[in-house]
Amino acid sequence: MATSKRTIFHNILYAGLTKGTVLVCIALASSIVARTLTPWDYGVVGFASIIIGFLNHFSDVGVGNAAIRRPSLSGPSLRTAFTLKIILGCVAFLTAYFIAPFAHRFFQHPATTNVVRVLAVDFLINTIGFMPMVTLVREQNYRALMVPGISSAIARCILVVVLILLGWTYWAVVFADVGATLVSALALQFVRRIPFGVDFDRADATEYLRFGAPLLGSGVLIFAIFNLDNLLIGSAMGSAQLGYYALAFTWGSFVCGVLYDSLNNVLLPAFAEIQLDSAAMKRGYLKALGLAGFVSVVVNTALLANAHFFLVTFLGKGTNKWVPATLSFEILCFYGILRSITEPIGSCILALGQTKTLLRATILAGSTEVLLLVLALRTRKIESIALVVLFAYAIQTVVYLPFLRRKLGVSVTDIGAQLWPLIPTLAGACLITTLLPHSLGTTLLTLALRASFTALVAAFIHGVLTRFRLLQEATGMIIQSVVRVRG
Repeated sequence: MATSKRTIFHNILYAGLTKGTVLVCIALASSIVARTLTPWDYGVVGFASIIIGFLNHFSDVGVGNAAIRRPSLSGPSLRTAFTLKIILGCVAFLTAYFIAPFAHRFFQHPATTNVVRVLAVDFLINTIGFMPMVTLVREQNYRALMVPGISSAIARCILVVVLILLGWTYWAVVFADVGATLVSALALQFVRRIPFGVDFDRADATEYLRFGAPLLGSGVLIFAIFNLDNLLIGSAMGSAQLGYYALAFTWGSFVCGVLYDSLNNVLLPAFAEIQLDSAAMKRGYLKALGLAGFVSVVVNTALLANAHFFLVTFLGKGTNKWVPATLSFEILCFYGILRSITEPIGSCILALGQTKTLLRATILAGSTEVLLLVLALRTRKIESIALVVLFAYAIQTVVYLPFLRRKLGVSVTDIGAQLWPLIPTLAGACLITTLLPHSLGTTLLTLALRASFTALVAAFIHGVLTRFRLLQEATGMIIQSVVRVRG
């Protein structure tokens, strides 16, 4: 039986609550890190994360999503997926360990090698929680998934703060990441204890790898889209410029992580249940698109309209340390909105098993980015790199729009009906925010008031333009849930 709207709504609330806690922890930790570390030290963690992020695609190869998507999953099939995960995780760890010394040639920081090797431990730790994670997502038990999500976020925040105060500088971020991964894996085993066991069914393994092969290719290319810019900036412009750009990208795309964890992860198992009902998938996709557009435009408009105050007051502790990142940050705020409204397509593609479509889209985006980055690097400006990344990501619509029309019957008009309010919402909220006095934003409290004002104005404008459709739907489901509980 297909998952009900009420169940999906509850799952989004659970995932949203988890992500909200994560956001508070990340904001606190990131503020302390940005105020304490120099751009040079900030860059070394970003550079090491590029290598780990690349190898991360090989540590899974889509095995987790392949297992989640299956109509049924027996014990031997789950253990086969676990066996593949162990093999791939070990290969990724060993690869990172042995290539780490060569990273120093691209990024001149004395700790590069050791940082990469320590972060690679995550590949081994992640295998601990693999089977519980797959089982809980298949069951759409996002209430239970709150435990590992919130636990790891709190653990990371505490470790970062304590280690920074002890003077560990960039090592605080490294060990906090590894510690948070361990806490998450152990919490997954706590909420759904599944005994460790290996198995290997050739047919199941072949199915997993066949599903994951195009996903691996697209994942690697997506990684290139997300990180080739960082790699080139770090090697051609130096650690400080990479630090500015990495910070701008992290916060400009911040909303994408919010939506991915609280919306798109919920959509995959829900869409997998209705993969044979194209009309239901169309309705679900359009609702997800509207919700993603609303959340992304509210959050990133608040960041965009208050970019200078955010970089100076919140991240710079009243100094101009991060001001050189302002323009690239503003550009990447638009990228964050674009990526947020594009990612729900991925849930549809994975649910339908059309992973080759992702591969074609990312090949197009990756080749476009490589060509344009060659030209952008000549300007030696990180703003040019940000524009290239924005354009390269947008070019994927050339592949996605025909797919939506062919598989789900979604037209450009359908998409436009969901997205057209975003433009006047962003423009109106930014314009109204300029009327606020400059002094409203020079302290953390006044910055919070300023950003909240922008977000509320954006939400109100969007609500007026859409007749508060999202609010009415959410209110209706909440009332239904309350009535059901009381009954």
